[in-house]
Amino acid sequence: MNLFTFTAEFTSEESCCLHFKEQRAKLGVTCQKCGHDSHYWIQSRWSYECKKCRARMSLKSGTIMEHSKLSFLVWYRTMFLMTTTKKDFSTLEIQKQLGLKRYEPVWAMVHKLRKAMGNRDSKYTLEGMLEMDEGYFKV
Repeated sequence: MNLFTFTAEFTSEESCCLHFKEQRAKLGVTCQKCGHDSHYWIQSRWSYECKKCRARMSLKSGTIMEHSKLSFLVWYRTMFLMTTTKKDFSTLEIQKQLGLKRYEPVWAMVHKLRKAMGNRDSKYTLEGMLEMDEGYFKV
């Protein structure tokens, strides 16, 4: 996805929330209190309610975004910046690009995303033929 496609698709907080809700629905939502996997969606509160124990869970509950006060739009823009280039963005650069005042929440978000990306990468192993571009090996 390029910059123009990203900005056209994710124009607002609501578009990011709707996309995230769709992705979460594909994976399934499990109650953190009782473990039941059937729930209601409460549109007015943007949250789930367990059909069994009636516990409520926010859209961010059980994800790396849990307990974060940063908006979905900020999370989505950060994920876009971190995954579109070969070079790494520093936390300070992400803070500047997003126009955020405080460094600490951005630092926490970036480290959570890097950890999640590392966990994902550890699940896959390379097999068979491998082609590498811009790779340098010292013998």
